[in-house]
Amino acid sequence: MTSLPLAQPLKQAITLTSLLILAGCSTGPEEASGSIEVGRALRDAIAARRAPDPAPLQITRAFLDQHRPHLEVLVERQEVTGYMAQGLIRQDDLPGQITTWSADDGSALSFRNGLLIATRGLPGNLISTGVPVQEGLAGPAQGGERSYHLRSGDNQQRIVTLACDLSDLGAQKLEIYEKYYNTRHLQERCEGPGQTVVINDYWVDSRSQKVWKSRQWAGPETGYLRIRDLSS
Repeated sequence: MTSLPLAQPLKQAITLTSLLILAGCSTGPEEASGSIEVGRALRDAIAARRAPDPAPLQITRAFLDQHRPHLEVLVERQEVTGYMAQGLIRQDDLPGQITTWSADDGSALSFRNGLLIATRGLPGNLISTGVPVQEGLAGPAQGGERSYHLRSGDNQQRIVTLACDLSDLGAQKLEIYEKYYNTRHLQERCEGPGQTVVINDYWVDSRSQKVWKSRQWAGPETGYLRIRDLSS
């Protein structure tokens, strides 16, 4: 399968007909087969779109409900959209659950309670991030210091430290592919040296304890990612 890497720069917006077909890594045979099925289905849809007099290509809730959970990721700076499949879910010694979403080009995103903590396969990879979370609660728990450990040239590491304030912007009904969620819009405003300002947004469902949608900074080279959870 030929797929465009999530991190490949583009000079213009990519339409839905040029979807990145990104099937994820998995932890077992059942997950792997589910991931492959999604990739094949998307390829078939794109092939139909390229046929004479094609119908518009659409991703619908009915389509998504037939397959394993996927994440929709838009790299704002490059206007590239890709899809990642859910992989490993684990717990470490820190509060919060870590979930990794992966693509067949080797790119991956890791989250702790919905907050981005690491990237792979993107420019200036985010090696790790300390995030303020509480056990069992999605989204950021509070403001405070945030440290981003970033990959720089010659396999070196640099640290960007920011001071963040957390605001609750109120309740918001969110729609993702024909499904609606009652969320609260939380926003982090972070400032650092050199007039660095980072604003992260999270739409958090307090009932399911999920971050259904977010806009999160992945470092100065990649910029912002717009992320939507496409699971039911």
